[in-house]
Amino acid sequence: MTYPILSILVITHNQCDLLKRCLESVLGQKLNVPFEVIVSDDRSEDGTAEFIAELQSQIKSGERVVPNLREIAYTRCNSNDCDPKNVSERCGWNKLNVYNHARGKYFVNIDADDFLRSDDIYQAQLDMLETHPECSMCMQDVWQVYDGEPIEKGIRWPSLGKLKNEKILAPIDIIDKYRALNQCYMIRRHPEVDFSKLYGKYFDDTIITLHHFQYGPIVYLERSDYVWVQYKTSITKTLQGDDNLVEYGLLFLHHIRFIPAFASEFMHEGLAELIHMLKVLAEKDYHWQLTERTQASFRETQGWIYQVFSSNDSRRYDRLKLRYIRLVALVYSRYKLTNWKYLYGLLINRKSASKINWNK
Repeated sequence: MTYPILSILVITHNQCDLLKRCLESVLGQKLNVPFEVIVSDDRSEDGTAEFIAELQSQIKSGERVVPNLREIAYTRCNSNDCDPKNVSERCGWNKLNVYNHARGKYFVNIDADDFLRSDDIYQAQLDMLETHPECSMCMQDVWQVYDGEPIEKGIRWPSLGKLKNEKILAPIDIIDKYRALNQCYMIRRHPEVDFSKLYGKYFDDTIITLHHFQYGPIVYLERSDYVWVQYKTSITKTLQGDDNLVEYGLLFLHHIRFIPAFASEFMHEGLAELIHMLKVLAEKDYHWQLTERTQASFRETQGWIYQVFSSNDSRRYDRLKLRYIRLVALVYSRYKLTNWKYLYGLLINRKSASKINWNK
């Protein structure tokens, strides 16, 4: 049996109608290499399994012909098994499940509620990576459109058309300038890595992308054919109030936790968000209201600042230290300091800060 060159990985949860649109765009891709499509379904009860079974039957019988398709596979998972503290962890568990079934030299992720607006984008990205074997990924822009609006009203993101075709980008370019999503990428697969041991339920879009930054630069393809649909119920829209403030303010620490190779870059990129969070909390006299879901997530994370936000009841010592950290962060920003070890030690602990190579 010929193994696929490309694995197209799709996750879904009670999104059967949207999944049909997604798979139509995927199966419509004109690929001149063997490829597989793997759908990972997290607890759907809306006819998803029956739809995939019918699609598999049509392909097997020859009723539907998809050139170079080796298989459309269906796997189920139960994100309750990962003891999720938030929706992002459920998605991470689902993405980890589908990745563990992939066999291709390359893989790409697409969520069931998104789709492709051309029939050759994956082949174009494959060709670009074959031309640039030194690169770990091929990036395109996404076409962002809001639910209910015509596709013509979408916007190109994140480069906004400012990059030239075949531009080679370093990880710092993505981290600090463009902040691109995983969906922008065709990612070179590294099968020797056991992601389940490295990341588990935290294997989300960002972690997938950041992990592969460690294997080489990124080559840019001047296209924007991945349609990223923004829904009111999406993860980024459900975070409200202090949950939104604190989780985004500490997001760079989450990245350092799993990908310490770019710790300095993450600290530089996240400093402004940290200062903003501390400024807003100062205006509230360092009192906050976080949901139990967010507190539970922080309770299972090591580090001083996570333990502070594990409860809505702040101690006087904690409030004083947060004020001090704000002053330190402002000094870092004002004088462009890069001694990140000290600031990270204040936020997490000195022992963890000493284990990171801040001079990379």
